[in-house]
Amino acid sequence: MHYQLEVVMPPTDDVEAALKQILWPFDENANDDDHDKRHAFYDYWQIGGRWSGNKMLATLGEDRLDAFHKMLHDRRITVSGLRWGKPTLQPTSQVAEVDMLWRRSFPDAPVSVCPLFDNYKGDWGDVMSLKDAPLAMKCSHVIVAALDYKDETLEAVYMIQESMWNGVTHTKAAWDGTLGAAIEGCMEKFKNYTPEYAAKRTPQPDWLVVTVDYHS
Repeated sequence: MHYQLEVVMPPTDDVEAALKQILWPFDENANDDDHDKRHAFYDYWQIGGRWSGNKMLATLGEDRLDAFHKMLHDRRITVSGLRWGKPTLQPTSQVAEVDMLWRRSFPDAPVSVCPLFDNYKGDWGDVMSLKDAPLAMKCSHVIVAALDYKDETLEAVYMIQESMWNGVTHTKAAWDGTLGAAIEGCMEKFKNYTPEYAAKRTPQPDWLVVTVDYHS
């Protein structure tokens, strides 16, 4: 299955390289003697993927999105089966109509192409500053990463996900699934550390929030 992960990390000019460094310890396919696969959770990831545009959707409101979905249903908009990503509008002649309805329904949206289907090729919001990110957005997994105190490499310093495998069954986390609650949890964790230590690990407004699509 594919899951939405949001990675919160210090600013960088090479987001993909930073993600590789942060996510490597959790790769099911890693073949390093020092790799502890007990905590691996993915076999593939990409920036955005099927979750590209979700930050945008989170800013538009569930009621408006529900109304838009109902409009598509009432107009008998059809899609092909979902397999590797977002659904495909089928027949493709519907694309222009859907995009027109999107612009009419969401004139305040930052893109003019409906991001719900795979004809959307944009990456709006896949990488954005924490100060601009919708804290009410829900996802299945959040990692906060920071520079290691000793060698200045990036590492995960806080992580939460909607459910965790305890060796017998999946157990739900005490988390409402929002980005904001995950950030609050991270800040709570470090509030009793020394100010210098905590400052390097506590998310700041200019930190990046990166949407990652991972498969497990």
